[in-house]
Amino acid sequence: MSDAEDRKLIRTCLKGDKAIYERLIEKYQKPLFNVALRITGDYEDARDITQTVFVNAYDRLRSYSPKFKFFSWIYRMAVNESLNVVNRKKLTVGMDRECVSGESTPEDDFRSNQSRQRVEDAVGALPLDYRVAVILRYWIDLPYRDIAYILDIQEKTVKSRLYTARRMLAEVFVKQGITTNE
Repeated sequence: MSDAEDRKLIRTCLKGDKAIYERLIEKYQKPLFNVALRITGDYEDARDITQTVFVNAYDRLRSYSPKFKFFSWIYRMAVNESLNVVNRKKLTVGMDRECVSGESTPEDDFRSNQSRQRVEDAVGALPLDYRVAVILRYWIDLPYRDIAYILDIQEKTVKSRLYTARRMLAEVFVKQGITTNE
C-alpha cells in the first residue's frame, strides 16, 4: 500500500466509512508495535502503546496533513507515546530478544544470538534520545527526513545523534573486544 493509497483510505474514512480504518491498522500494527517494543523493552507496554496510538490517530485523523506520509505521522505518535511511557516508568530498557533460525548449526545460532544480544544491550544502554534515533534508523530503516519529522528535530540533529551514538557503541564494542567498521 502506497502513500497515495493511505491518503485515499483516510479520505474515505473521514467521509464516514469508519470500517476502512481497519486496513490502516492492519498495515501499521506490527511496525508500530515493534518500535514501541524496542523503545520500552516491555511487551505489554508495547501492546498498550500500539492500541493508544491507533485510538489517538483515529481521533486526530482530521488534523492529518497529506503533505506528510501517514506512515511518518503515525510513527511520530508511536515514538512520542513510547517515550512518555519510558519517562513515566523511569526504566532502563532492555531490547527484545529474537532468535535467528535458518540453515545454520546450533553453534552458529549461539554466536549470532550472542553477538546480536551484545549489540541490543549496547543500544539499550544508550541515552534515550540516541537509542530512539538508532532504532528508527537501523531497526526500522527510516530515512533521516522521516526521523527528523517523527522526533520533531532538525535533520542535522538526527545525523549528529546517530554519529554520537555510533561512537558510543564503538567504544563499548572495543571494550568488549568486538571489532567494528567505524
